[in-house]
Amino acid sequence: MQETSPPPSEATAPPTETAEASAAAPPGGNQRALLRNTLYLTMAQAATVPLAVVTNALLGRYLGPESFGHIYLATTLCSFAVLALEWGQQGALPALIARERPRAAAYLGTSLVWRGAMAIVISGVLAVVCQLLGYNGAQKWAVALSFPVSVLVSSGTAFKDTFRGFERTDIPALAHVTQQFLGLLVVVPVLLLGGRLRSVLLVNMAVGALIAVALRVALRSLSLGKLRFERSALKSLFAIGTPFVLFDLAMVLLTNVNANFLAKLSPPEVMGWFSVSQRLIGLLIFPASALIGALYPTLCRLQAEDQPEFARVTRNALYGTSLLAVPAAVGCGIFAEIGVAVFDSAKYAGAIAHLRVMSAFVFLVYLSMPIGTCILAANRQRAWALVQGACVVLSLCCSPFLIPYFQKLNGNGAIGTCVTLVLSEAFVVGCGVALAPRGVFNAELFKSLFLAALSGAAMAVVAWLLKPISLFLAVPAAVVTYGAVAWLTGALQPATIEMIKGTLARRLGRGR
Repeated sequence: MQETSPPPSEATAPPTETAEASAAAPPGGNQRALLRNTLYLTMAQAATVPLAVVTNALLGRYLGPESFGHIYLATTLCSFAVLALEWGQQGALPALIARERPRAAAYLGTSLVWRGAMAIVISGVLAVVCQLLGYNGAQKWAVALSFPVSVLVSSGTAFKDTFRGFERTDIPALAHVTQQFLGLLVVVPVLLLGGRLRSVLLVNMAVGALIAVALRVALRSLSLGKLRFERSALKSLFAIGTPFVLFDLAMVLLTNVNANFLAKLSPPEVMGWFSVSQRLIGLLIFPASALIGALYPTLCRLQAEDQPEFARVTRNALYGTSLLAVPAAVGCGIFAEIGVAVFDSAKYAGAIAHLRVMSAFVFLVYLSMPIGTCILAANRQRAWALVQGACVVLSLCCSPFLIPYFQKLNGNGAIGTCVTLVLSEAFVVGCGVALAPRGVFNAELFKSLFLAALSGAAMAVVAWLLKPISLFLAVPAAVVTYGAVAWLTGALQPATIEMIKGTLARRLGRGR
């Protein structure tokens, strides 16, 4: 595992005025900025959770497990194709812009030209891949219509990454909420009028195009100037992006390996159950995703400017995610029936077992996401990619045996996939702790993690005791117990509460 160095253009580039101001600011300034950006993304994600739940529940109910499984299979394949489309630019673009903001127009323009050219090539490759994998007609249509959606989403992501490079998350947050709302707005009438898989994907394509155009218009607020293509910008994007491709390749391979093993070794409805459980897991980990969206550009800047502050901000991010990880994991394991009931308890009953196993995954991924972001910002992308690659090998070794075993045992082969994912994520966290820069992990952080786990144990006991009596009583009582124990043990620090209150007060005050 080798540590990569930044390209010469980054190492020698003079800091911008914004970077100088940030470096001169007191340490708390970085934390407040990170908290503000995280709050934007968290509130956006929180606003879209009910929209996403309703949208996915309607799709699951009206399309049925088999078609819902086709969407999941197509999405995983298209995510593989997007690797070549983006070539690691989701990591390179915000990092380069954060360090060289005057060249933002060149980086963004070059990125868009590359994505457009590659979209034409990849569409033909996908057709060949579908044929080689023996996909049936419905699966091929799902892929054919999902890829244009992925291209449009990728274009929108380039615009969002530009805002992130300026350490702004307000516009990306608003775009995220708007896209979810419009998606629900158009999907509901399509389903009610009898629309099936193709109709749903076509309207999603229209929504993706609208959001991409709106984000392009919103870029005027940054005063970037005319977008342009530059060969030097493409070289910089490749220099930083290529290690990210290795990392992303491992991630996407893992998803595709699991999906295709499930498609070959279990009935279609099992894929539908697994798709539902993964949608629900995605909702549970949205706060960590919001933090990562705000954390990465800040850490990229601090890695070059202030190493002690880099370690301190990372520790605080891990502390914050640990407070969220424990209740999310406990709720996933004990109250799995609630989420599945939104889709249809009868059709997707198998997803309940998936969620119970994946509760451990939820806890681990809350830790691995900030650890991984820290490692990537520290220019150790190749080492982190090797860790993710080892997870693919683990899946290749375990899935062919675990899926048939659980399929034969209880008719739910996807439990084997869930077990494999938990083992992989535990491996990732362990390697992440070993790869993290010095100063990130200390006794204070481990103490905070232990106190959060202790509070979660109290929450689990209350939930387990009250669940047979009433879910309406068990859920709020468990949450209150977690908060109370976290406060009493010191897991929830008063300084953190005051910082959140202060940030919210300032934002609300400006809104008046």
